[in-house]
Amino acid sequence: MKTAEPNSTPSKPTETAWVHDVLEPDQLSGGKRRYERCKLGKGTLILFWGLRVYVVLMICLVALSVWNTLHAGK
Repeated sequence: MKTAEPNSTPSKPTETAWVHDVLEPDQLSGGKRRYERCKLGKGTLILFWGLRVYVVLMICLVALSVWNTLHAGK
């Protein structure tokens, strides 16, 4: 009975082959389907742009609140 040497490291091709043996075909990047971007309607685009504007405004509001809080003690 042969035993593996404790300090031996597998070579790169062996590691890659082992990963391919363990993973299912749909878990590999080559086995996945590619999807195109879907076309959004006008209402959805308006909603998303409104949310983006809202987030930017809220970031500015929070930054202004932090600025005022830090400089209120002077």
